[in-house]
Amino acid sequence: MTKLRRVLICTPLKGDIPSTYFKTSLQLATASLPGLKLDWTLLEGPAVQMARNELVAHAREGKFDEMVFWDKDVTADSNGENVTAGAFMRLLSHDKDIVCAPYSARSLSTHWHLQPIPGETPDKDGLQRVSRACIGFSKIKLSVFDRIEARNPWRKAVLIDPNKNPKPVTEFFPMGVQGKNTPEYRLKQIQQLMEEDFKSNDARVERIKRELDVQYDEPNLFAGEDYWFCDLAREAGIDIYLDSFLIMGHLGQTILPIPTLKLVQGLNEPWRQEEIREIKANLAKAKTP
Repeated sequence: MTKLRRVLICTPLKGDIPSTYFKTSLQLATASLPGLKLDWTLLEGPAVQMARNELVAHAREGKFDEMVFWDKDVTADSNGENVTAGAFMRLLSHDKDIVCAPYSARSLSTHWHLQPIPGETPDKDGLQRVSRACIGFSKIKLSVFDRIEARNPWRKAVLIDPNKNPKPVTEFFPMGVQGKNTPEYRLKQIQQLMEEDFKSNDARVERIKRELDVQYDEPNLFAGEDYWFCDLAREAGIDIYLDSFLIMGHLGQTILPIPTLKLVQGLNEPWRQEEIREIKANLAKAKTP
């Protein structure tokens, strides 16, 4: 009897899910997928990096084989048709530890969330090894987290939530400052110095003291949780693949300002209505050749 591949679809959630996410989920849930068992977990509330850590903890507790991060604002479209279900199945077809689909920034469609490796190009299946990639539409084998955790045993903490029982969670998705001026970088340098074969203890102590006191000229950088996860994975010897045939859309919607009663009343004042009409008239004149 063939063992089922148990896949957990994980979605950090802020607000309602769009119709494209619901329709695709319905397609996948009702499809006949031999050898596959799909489950969904939508986590509402916490910041995205904390949500990802919690979702991994849930997938590991459930002993899933793989997980798919599918952010609700990532979709695939072909000639106006939603084809995200097909993109999802293509993602699962790759027998790699980590496979990501590229998408651009919401605010700048020409900026892609990825960092290529110089000299790497796509193979015949469209897969290309990269240094970093966005993970809003990605497949990750659960064994990846075991290998990262083995190299970073200190990245564990007890999650305290007044609505839940405290539970240990490993931080696979840090978000914050990276660079030569951080304690993490300097500790790595000190560890390397301790492992070197110095001729005298005095020389070793002097090297360590210099490492602690030095001020680097280059500034630290802020790393998002997806890039930092990629760094941890590559340090653990895990390749990150990008499916260059999957070009995903990145939806965005912002409604500002919040329509409070006071604001609505203010916008409806007669002088404001006159101002709005004047602005519209000026815009119409500007468009007229």
